[in-house]
Amino acid sequence: MTLDGNMAPPSISPTENLMKLALSSLFLLALTGGSHAALWVDFNSTNQGGGPTNAAGFQAFSRGHEVEADLGAGGNRTENYAVSFALTGDANVSLTADWPNTTDRRVRQSIDRGAGNDANWADVNLDAVTDWLGIDTRTNNGGNGNWDGTNGTPTLMTLTLSGLPAGSYSWRSFHQDTENVHTGFRVRLDTGSGYTQLADGYMSDSSPGGSPNSATDGSPGLVTNFAGMVAAGSIYDTSFTTDGSDVSFEFAPYSGALGNAVHNQLWGINGFQLTQVPEPSSSLLALLGGLFLLRRRR
Repeated sequence: MTLDGNMAPPSISPTENLMKLALSSLFLLALTGGSHAALWVDFNSTNQGGGPTNAAGFQAFSRGHEVEADLGAGGNRTENYAVSFALTGDANVSLTADWPNTTDRRVRQSIDRGAGNDANWADVNLDAVTDWLGIDTRTNNGGNGNWDGTNGTPTLMTLTLSGLPAGSYSWRSFHQDTENVHTGFRVRLDTGSGYTQLADGYMSDSSPGGSPNSATDGSPGLVTNFAGMVAAGSIYDTSFTTDGSDVSFEFAPYSGALGNAVHNQLWGINGFQLTQVPEPSSSLLALLGGLFLLRRRR
């Protein structure tokens, strides 16, 4: 018991410290590249920042910023990927980006930041965060305007995966702007039976200033590395199971909720990592087995 009456934090053994260090190292390795049997996609702009800048170890999804010709007849864009998943082997997976409740090409963002903003990123693998695919919610650019989750109308973007083998998957997406865009956002997921709302996410920024300014509007503040993204919540993790049906993520920024100005009225996703995982029961057994072995050694 501490002097202020609160419970003292439990002591941590050297073995537990070593395990935490190992897990942190593996997490940072996953962020910055490495061997994998999964679908890793980096979103690139073909007409900003000098052309596509694809992150090492990722497959590219490239389109021009606000370029109507880069879209299909329905206003969406699809890319196809050959993937070798760890558990089920080879598969052909397609990824479709769509903006289902707007028609203006200016809503469909594909941004690549310049060297001045990128210089504020202090970590490895700049290519993973310098560019993003996303949404402009502003009405003067064809969006649906401010939306705080209750008031207004959301401006939506969906990412739909087709051709996934039946199984369980982990999803990790990255939401960072090396300039000033920062915003909370809603996430919904449809694995074949309708959308279910998941936990909210956050997009963080790296450059000082902006309107509104993340340093003064109650946001986590500037983020300049992957560890900062983890702390701010701008690396989004979830999981799902599919029977082989299409899987759709729907994103909707809380536009204007932090300030009625441009840098809280845009939103983006840099890329994602989709990895097959064992069925939940198998994962639980493996975890329990590992904890049992650790306890025996202690």
